[in-house]
Amino acid sequence: MKSLLVYLFLLFTSSVFSQIFVTNRSSEPIWVATVTYQNNGSFSGYVSDGWYKIIPGERKSCGGKLHDGDNTYYVHAHSSGYTKTWGSDNYFTVDKKKPFTIENCDMKYVQKDPNNKQVGFIKKFVHIGLFDPYKVEVILK
Repeated sequence: MKSLLVYLFLLFTSSVFSQIFVTNRSSEPIWVATVTYQNNGSFSGYVSDGWYKIIPGERKSCGGKLHDGDNTYYVHAHSSGYTKTWGSDNYFTVDKKKPFTIENCDMKYVQKDPNNKQVGFIKKFVHIGLFDPYKVEVILK
């Protein structure tokens, strides 16, 4: 019985995570990138994911997952031609044009790739736990 309880505890606590959802409330399409801290045993560090195209009024899951104990994530968005941007305080590396996942996006050596550049991100906070909602919502207007 004790081993069954331990198994159930590990099953439920190891699968607790939240996805990042972004809603576009602007009047034009936007492209979104996110940064999360990942620690999966083989890699530990910041990971940027993008580009997620979101049309006006659309809500979309964007990027990495936040696991129990994670409380910080970052979001960048821009319109076509960067006429509107969201995020300017925290800089991470992204691909200039193509969809991407970049590990160690906060490290200088990653910036040396000619296809990459740095953009500003908004820093967001959330608590993810066993009894908390499993959705993180960002609304960009």
